[in-house]
Amino acid sequence: MRKQILRQIVDVLIGLTFLVPLVVLPSTFIFPFIVPKILLFRSLALFMFAGWLLLIVADSQTYKLRMKSMTVCVFLFFVSLALSTFIGVDWYRSFWDNHERMLGLFTLVHFGIYYLVLTSVYKTWTEWRLLLRIFLLSGILVMFIGFMQVYVSPNLLLNGSSHRVSATLGNAIYYSGFGLFLVFVSVLLILKEKRDSAWFWFYLAGILLGFGGIFWGGTRGTLLGLIAFIAVALFLYILFLRDPAYRTLRQRAMYLMGVGLFIVVALFAFRKTDFVQHLPAVGRLVNTQLTSGTADTRVMAWGVAIEGWKEKPIFGWGPNNYYYAFDQLYRPQFLEHGWGETWFDNAHSAIFNTLAVQGIIGLVLYLSLFIIPITVLWRAYRRGQVDIHIFIMSSAFLVAHFIHNAFVFENPTSYLYFFFTLAFVNSMVTMSPIENGKKIVKGSGMVSSGMAVTLIVVTSILVYATDINPARANTRALSVLQQLRSNPATAITSFPEAAKIPTPHIDDVRNDFSRTVDSFLTQYQTKIPLKDTQALYQLAVEQLKKNVILHPLDIRLYILLAELDRKGSDIMSDPTLVLSSESYLETAHTLSPKRQQVVFALANIKHQLGKNDEAIVLLQQVVEDDPKIAESWWRLALQYAVMGRNDKGLAVMNDAEAQGLTFDDQGQKLKQALMASATATIHATQE
Repeated sequence: MRKQILRQIVDVLIGLTFLVPLVVLPSTFIFPFIVPKILLFRSLALFMFAGWLLLIVADSQTYKLRMKSMTVCVFLFFVSLALSTFIGVDWYRSFWDNHERMLGLFTLVHFGIYYLVLTSVYKTWTEWRLLLRIFLLSGILVMFIGFMQVYVSPNLLLNGSSHRVSATLGNAIYYSGFGLFLVFVSVLLILKEKRDSAWFWFYLAGILLGFGGIFWGGTRGTLLGLIAFIAVALFLYILFLRDPAYRTLRQRAMYLMGVGLFIVVALFAFRKTDFVQHLPAVGRLVNTQLTSGTADTRVMAWGVAIEGWKEKPIFGWGPNNYYYAFDQLYRPQFLEHGWGETWFDNAHSAIFNTLAVQGIIGLVLYLSLFIIPITVLWRAYRRGQVDIHIFIMSSAFLVAHFIHNAFVFENPTSYLYFFFTLAFVNSMVTMSPIENGKKIVKGSGMVSSGMAVTLIVVTSILVYATDINPARANTRALSVLQQLRSNPATAITSFPEAAKIPTPHIDDVRNDFSRTVDSFLTQYQTKIPLKDTQALYQLAVEQLKKNVILHPLDIRLYILLAELDRKGSDIMSDPTLVLSSESYLETAHTLSPKRQQVVFALANIKHQLGKNDEAIVLLQQVVEDDPKIAESWWRLALQYAVMGRNDKGLAVMNDAEAQGLTFDDQGQKLKQALMASATATIHATQE
């Protein structure tokens, strides 16, 4: 096979990766915004890796890997990631992750491959300019879909009329971050290609839609990143544009920085006005208070990350295992902001999350992915190896992306453009004088057909095993979930068939099936014969027990098993299942001793078993843990009431109100019932 053909194949495969952000299949996959993107990217990465290996055989001088400082840094980061994976508390979750994120070590290695191929294959600005244009086109399409969600159809692509849109990415955070990247690419191309008026309008569209994406997504961290991007770029232009020929440009940069500073100060000063408060993203940012709303829970999540790091300071809990640290170190104050703020699988900060899951070594290496590229860009600029625009724009984006990540977390699209940027920077700073020209002198090697076919077959087998099979399992599992809702009896036979499909995400398939069974279990008794309801219950429990073996620290499994057994005690006419439910909740309570959801469920089971004194102790403790949670008080009062101690229950309710707490509808109804009971008791006494 000729080298030129191999190169064309690799070029096409890399071009296809830019379409990954556009991929979304709502009716085909569970988590349709994530799973198909990852599976497609991993497949493309493996095939392009095979193509690159063949190129090295054909022309090693041109395509061999050069182990410069940035590549060494990327390599060490992945070594640290692997060590944390296998030293951490749940290596399986670290290696594969789940369907919702799919960013385990296995997937991230593909992004490392992506970096290696890009930085080894592309050597000139002309080649990179073409890649940047294609990536920009893909991004413009994504941003335009978000535009349609804002101004045309708010329900487009499962947006659900949300005022913060996500286009094809499934999350407003991902959408805003992608917009920031497009601003960087567009500005860089305008500065480098400003004489080409035909392309100018394309780049300008990228800037406008990128800016729009940041605000339509409404992500505060991304807006801070944008401010940092502009500030760093202007500062560096002012600092380095000393040549008199650039005097006008330098003065404009100083003027823009002054105007920008004035705007920021004005927005902050008038942050309480309706105009500022209704500005997308801006209003949320300037009115952010760290002691209220979701900002407070994010800060607490960072605190949990620090506490978790102190327990495992060197290599951390393992990638994607923040969830376990959060459970163990859960703070009752999270419930003050609602039940939706009590489950965190990520610290909502790439910095704090990395500290917790990869330890200090992982954090240092993660930071180096930003510091080393900026350093080598500066050195390359001083040597005249890159021009001022590549140096400043790339540095400004790396700073901006770091600040964006300080308040959010990585995702498939952000990893795509982050490792793309690292490869771009590495290629720019490692060009030889010949490579820095318009053409590269290349060899004319050949690769034997046998070698090419063998490598393609091996790669195809890997893709089938690690991507196609998981895709089949995911789509089949979705079909089973749909059957559970419409014709549940058929799922008794269809689920085992779906579970036979080899996939490393079999734990997700089991969990999704069991959760769906639990949510509809009591309804099944009126839809299908009792024996089928019992069969579904038993099948769900069987699947969850397999997952407990795989993830023994996951309290969600124990909570779900406890709920299934609580319902199963009626369905199976087996009172001993209540004891089983109690056992599961006791385990969950041990793994997360301060989590109110577990305590409430456990206290309820204790009451069913006649262990009322134990239930009282549990509920009193949860009240003491955080006296600001009204639900804890009324549940304690309810427990006294069911024990026949209405006076004690009413005293608890009055005590809570004396501390300024207000009750929800359930609490109000309980108090009214207790008051009515007290009144009836008084009347009976008087009579």
